[in-house]
Amino acid sequence: MRLGLAVCVAVASGMLAACQPPLPATLEFVDQSPLQPRLGEITTLRFRAIDSRGQPQPGVRVTFEVQAPVSGIEINPTEATTDASTGIASTQVVANGGRVSSVVVTARVEEKMAVSPAVTFAGASSTARQFTFQCGSIAGDGSGGVHAIGAFDETRHLIAGVKLNCIAHVADRNGDGIAGAQVSFLTEAGTIGPSASSVTDVVGNAQVLYKTSLPLPDDVKPGTFSWNPANDTIHTGEYLAPLWMHPFMWVEDPITNYAGPYNFQEPRRPDPIRPGKENNPRDNLVSIIAITTGEEAFDDLNNNGTYDQGEPFVDLTEPFVDNNDNGTWDATREGGTDGAERYVDANGNGKWDGKNGKYDAVSLIWVQERILWTGWPHDQDRRDPTSPSENYRSVIRALSPLPVGTKHRIGKFGQLLAEFLVADPWFNSLARNSDDDGCESGTVGPVKVAKLTKGIAVTYPAYTLMRYVIQDVRDPTSDTVPDYPTPINWEATAGCAFTASPEDGHKVVVSAPRVFGDIFP
Repeated sequence: MRLGLAVCVAVASGMLAACQPPLPATLEFVDQSPLQPRLGEITTLRFRAIDSRGQPQPGVRVTFEVQAPVSGIEINPTEATTDASTGIASTQVVANGGRVSSVVVTARVEEKMAVSPAVTFAGASSTARQFTFQCGSIAGDGSGGVHAIGAFDETRHLIAGVKLNCIAHVADRNGDGIAGAQVSFLTEAGTIGPSASSVTDVVGNAQVLYKTSLPLPDDVKPGTFSWNPANDTIHTGEYLAPLWMHPFMWVEDPITNYAGPYNFQEPRRPDPIRPGKENNPRDNLVSIIAITTGEEAFDDLNNNGTYDQGEPFVDLTEPFVDNNDNGTWDATREGGTDGAERYVDANGNGKWDGKNGKYDAVSLIWVQERILWTGWPHDQDRRDPTSPSENYRSVIRALSPLPVGTKHRIGKFGQLLAEFLVADPWFNSLARNSDDDGCESGTVGPVKVAKLTKGIAVTYPAYTLMRYVIQDVRDPTSDTVPDYPTPINWEATAGCAFTASPEDGHKVVVSAPRVFGDIFP
């Protein structure tokens, strides 16, 4: 009797006892699904048997095993038969331990063998320690670092619709980005659109578009910066102002006392065009928060992948929008604004709760971002600092060339350094969001202006030191260089450009203090 490809084994009785296909010519790995499993998820691995004709071979019994023992890894089934039509046999792998695991699975048919790629199981849930939220992209897609946008004109009128992309990044405790995580957002001022939530992409980034609009930021009283902010059951421990505002260099009148000494007192000035108003930097510091589900951060001292009693952890309050920057939720807001600060009632008890004193493996985790809304000076903001009003504080001050306000000479092919301080009406640096921002043009006579301070600003102290160079227009490399019969007067009032936002932001030009003189023949 012909049995085709089957191999029959007869026993002494002459009866057929067993029959199975021959060994496959090749055993190969096919695929893995999903490609990036997380702890607790099931991953399917498929292998195919190929016969001597290069066709899928059905009915082959395949055994599966891990290449090396790995704690917490389960493989099921350990044996399977190839499919009749595809020649494929599959098994499933799951990692139930609390730590990142990596495993290689081997499929065998007697001496034939195929090996899977390493299957790595990342952490299962997002963690507060790896949850970041920043606005703007200055270091590539998905990065952050734009801290200010131009939101007001010189009369303190809102310029609605100034845009900024903000990016939240969700990851597990091992730093692996988590795809498909739902992230929600709340803001003190302006709007987040098109909705107040977003879903993370394949690398764990959730992006939203932020726009200036009503409501305005809360008008707050000047404060005092401390390196040791309150950090207790109801306080987050956040600084009064982010360090990129240089609050450690604060003094009440930073333009007059730009070189110190500093006393941590927030800058402040009477608003010359709004009677009764006192301006300070945090008046336009906007708090935005991102919220998702995850675990509180902890130190895994014994490296077992789970929290154990006594291990240090970071206790979180319920999420809230800190309008007045004091690190805790307030039922009454400053500046006569009606209503309490916004918060998320994570436990549904109808009130805001501080830290609960215990580690939460599943909770609402949140992170805060703060951005400045800036404006540009009105003529009333830049009056001569020697104004008879003792309360007047200018936002512009010329520093060089010295003496300020006198005639200066530039030699043939020479140049003159010009420096001045400039702040917005609230004693913040003006938003500067273009690589081309800086001081140029604005000259009369045979001189030109070249930028020294230029490009995107990364930090925002109470003022910006702007620097540029006034140069003889004559080129020393030219074959024909004119000589002037007598010194020629020149004047420079450089126009300094400030871009409101990296997202189609408008440009503002602020005139530098006038510098004048003559140029040597």
